[in-house]
Amino acid sequence: MIINNTSNYIDISQNTKDKLIKFLECFFEYVEEQYDAEEINPKYYCDLLLVISEAYPLLENKDKWEQIGYDICKGLKQDIEKYGIPVNNIGMIGGLGYMCFCINLYNKRTGNLANFSKTLNRLFLEKAINFVQNREIKTDLDMNDYDIIYGVSGFLYYLLDFQWDTDDIIRLKQLIKYLVGLTSDYEYEQHSCIKFHLKDQKKVRDDGKPEFPNGNINFGLAHGMIGPLIALTKACNKGVMVEGMEYAINRLFELYDKFKIYKNNNIAAWPTQLSFEDYIKGKFSDNLRPIMASWCYGNIGIARGLQKSAKYMNYAQKEKVYIEDLVNIFNQPVDQYNLYEAILCHGYASVLCIRMMTYRDSKDKRFIELVEKDIESILDRIPQSHDGNYDMNKVIEEHFKEDVSFLMGTTGVILSLVG
Repeated sequence: MIINNTSNYIDISQNTKDKLIKFLECFFEYVEEQYDAEEINPKYYCDLLLVISEAYPLLENKDKWEQIGYDICKGLKQDIEKYGIPVNNIGMIGGLGYMCFCINLYNKRTGNLANFSKTLNRLFLEKAINFVQNREIKTDLDMNDYDIIYGVSGFLYYLLDFQWDTDDIIRLKQLIKYLVGLTSDYEYEQHSCIKFHLKDQKKVRDDGKPEFPNGNINFGLAHGMIGPLIALTKACNKGVMVEGMEYAINRLFELYDKFKIYKNNNIAAWPTQLSFEDYIKGKFSDNLRPIMASWCYGNIGIARGLQKSAKYMNYAQKEKVYIEDLVNIFNQPVDQYNLYEAILCHGYASVLCIRMMTYRDSKDKRFIELVEKDIESILDRIPQSHDGNYDMNKVIEEHFKEDVSFLMGTTGVILSLVG
């Protein structure tokens, strides 16, 4: 056995648990085989380190898995020494920030490499400050400048987890000031518009006409304003304040509340990308996508972001509204999620992860009423061999298109099931 016989964190049937553990066992056997054969692809070092560290409390033979994680960290260190830090990607997914996060988690789980983790976090702070300074002189905003994947809100959210000295806190505030600045207005086409407006994001429709001739404002969790809101409210909760911060936070709350609608039996929905014209009108008439319950652009990601933000601010009444929105989204029929893949970004794994994290925060059992259906929705999409087992090489090659990554590949799905 690779997974120890742990008790369930929540009540799921023995049948579901058996199926879940069978799939997890198969994946970790695959990782072990890759390691023993010295065939782990360096491209997936961070993804595998993340899943090993997160699963560490459940794994048998901890010495072996601790060593695998240590050797992956050693490989990451050697890559930095040989190639340096990629200038164009220090982000929280796929970049330096992601590496820091994964190594920090390995350190928290095993106690190893505390100094290495601390050194990397300090390097990341330096790179994040340089990133902001370079963005402040740009004339056109890109969502990757501020988002949680590649941009400043992801940097800030992570860096707030650590103790910094007074000088470092002063520098960290540069990230906050940058995000606060984006909540102010500027003049565009004789109208006042929030600076989160992306002028060059002109999506083209199938008929060749631009979807956003005057740009758009992004509302999704992956690339939208909700990322800055979560980061700013976390900073406020920790007492790291700058001038205009509370106004900025409340303005973002107001925008999300203003553009929320309810459809299909009280299911909350927000625009994914709001056109400049709809922003000026103060309402959106159509959504680019069907209402999806996904992490990246879906209503479940936005509702969870708003709930976390309200909790950080102790806005009890607001949080109560967002909790009800989440309950309704979670407990709708699974086929109304409008999801078609298992993956974390925009698949069933994202619903399961958000469901479990929301439940852990609140212990509200309404969040886990349909948890087994989410697990089944994931496992039903993973092809089994004729004997009912999994061929992980085949699963990764065919189902995940040879992608082992966190967001779009196998490890994100494994992490959701480990949870």
